[in-house]
Amino acid sequence: MGKDLEMENEIYSIELLCQGKYESWDFESETKRNWFFEKVKKEFAGHEIHEKEEDVDDSKIAQLSATNLQIKSDGVSQVVPYVWYEANLFEEMLEFINRKYEQKHSH
Repeated sequence: MGKDLEMENEIYSIELLCQGKYESWDFESETKRNWFFEKVKKEFAGHEIHEKEEDVDDSKIAQLSATNLQIKSDGVSQVVPYVWYEANLFEEMLEFINRKYEQKHSH
């Protein structure tokens, strides 16, 4: 347990969760991740669920989130902006993200 633990790493990713299904995509910088997150939000604009009540039925939502995972010597902290969409959009969102992500990373 030496100096290695004192390194700070940040992982920038986008996550999509729905009915127990989970996918995530990593980016090398916060700027690139934010650009991609905005692109996905723009593509699915108008399909958001705005009521973020505690009692919302998880089976009816797909959650898109942008995660900054900071790994520090004193633990892990997360900053997670997220948007909820109708659950029936999960497959369409997954396909869109995978296609755009591959285009971006195939150069």
